[in-house]
This record gives sequence, structure tokens and C-alpha cells, in this order.
Amino acid sequence: MVKAPVKKNLSSTQVLKTLAVLLQGDFTMQELITKLNADEAAPVFNNSVISKYINTCRYVGIDIPKIHNKYFVNSMPFGFELTGNDIGILETLRNIVKQEMSSKCNKIFDSFLEKINRFSNKKIARVEKETYHMAAELFELALTEKRKIRLMFKNKTIYDCTPIGIVESKNKTFFHITYRDKEKMIDVSRVSGLQVLSEKYVQNFNEQVVIFELKSPLAQRYNLRENERLLKNFDGHSITVSNHGEGKEILFSRLLRYDDKCEIINPKPYREEMKQIISSALENYGEV
Repeated sequence: MVKAPVKKNLSSTQVLKTLAVLLQGDFTMQELITKLNADEAAPVFNNSVISKYINTCRYVGIDIPKIHNKYFVNSMPFGFELTGNDIGILETLRNIVKQEMSSKCNKIFDSFLEKINRFSNKKIARVEKETYHMAAELFELALTEKRKIRLMFKNKTIYDCTPIGIVESKNKTFFHITYRDKEKMIDVSRVSGLQVLSEKYVQNFNEQVVIFELKSPLAQRYNLRENERLLKNFDGHSITVSNHGEGKEILFSRLLRYDDKCEIINPKPYREEMKQIISSALENYGEV
């Protein structure tokens, strides 16, 4: 039997070539152009052509966000979903390989994990006004699964950090995180992308309790927040308040507005830090 000749559709082939390269890593447009033209007799891929092929992939359901000028294959309709249990098993295997096997075996296993990651749904989202709800859902997912996150900032900085919570303050939204063992409040407007990492974290931060004293007349009109309780009632001069778990940056910003009518009692590091902030401010205005 004579086989009928198969007609190749050049555009379809080039789309698949583009997707194959995207599955190898996260690349800028220029990097994609270089990689795709490497095996061509003459350059046929350019910015316009690759953009068209990426949009074709998006049209058939492949999610390819662009963050920091790099293209990410985020999820595919024919990719596979890793459950929390699946990732836990892979993490256990990685720890065993790391502890018991050679550096060569470690490299092979890391390469295997990277390939699995490429063909799974990686959970990454752009952080912008229209898609903020998706980023917030991923942040909450990371909290639930106790997984670290990667924040990609608009200035190209990247934080691999531990999520604590999402905080609303002064009509702004903040990602409350720990990064390099320090708590930070990150304004979401500074962030361009958020990715849930496979690495789990051990929750080693405690809910910080801050005790402060408010003096009259502020003490008489102060309204307790939801996370606060009164330790000492008004005695004609002051009240004592305990604050549970409020982000340090937001709490300091609020207490500084109370001027000399507020004094932090505990913890001592917070008290000393507040004194240093006030001292530095006075020095800047030549009042010390």
C-alpha cells in the first residue's frame, strides 16, 4: 500500500516549536527568538511571529502570562495537577536523595522535578487591579498548604518568602510576609507577579503581642481594634492596651501618630525600636 503524502502545516509546526521551547524555561522575547532560530537554516522567528504563536497557545487554553518581560507556561488543559499529597511525596524523595545519594544523582533528580513542574499547573498569577483576586486566592492557597511564595516586584526584585496574611490599611492592601527572617508589609501595587512554590515552610513566627499605654485625653476616646483588649481601665490618667498580631510596620505607623500620648511597654525590642525612630526623626529636625 502506498501511503499518501502528509502535508505539513508550517504555522502549526512553528506553534508547537514555540511551545516546546517555552516548556524548557521562562524566557524573554529576545531569548525565545535566539533559541527558536538556532535550529533554522535562516532566521524565521521574530517578535511579531512569536507573539502570534503565543497568542495561538493562549487561544486553545494554555495560560502564558508575561511577568518581568519573561513568558511563563502557567497551566495547560492537557497538563496534570499535582495535589498537596503528590508534592509532599516528591519533597520526601528529594530529601532522601539529598541526604543519601551522590551529587550527580541529586542533579538528575532535580532535573526530573523541574520537568514535572513544567508539565503541571504551576500556580502563578499577575498582580494587577483586574487580576488581584487571583493573586489573593493563590496567597490564601499558600497559607492553607503552608507553602512559600515568590513575589516578583515591578523593579525586577524577587522575594522567595513565607506568607503570613493579607492586610488592609488606609485604603491600601499589603502582603504580610517574612523574608530573610524579617516581617515585611508589601504594598500590592509594588508587585507584578505571585507564584506558589512547591517548598513548604515551618511556621516559626509567633503571634506577637504588643502592650502599650495611652495617656489622657487620647485614652478617654480611644476605640479598641478587633485584635486588641484592655489590660488596665482608665484611671484618670491612662489606659493599657494589648495588641495581638498586627503587622509591626502598620502598628508603628499608627502609634507614631499618637505622639507623646502613647508609649510601648512590651516587648522590649519594639520599645527600643520605637525610641530610635523618634530619636532619628527629632535629629532630622534639629530638635535633639
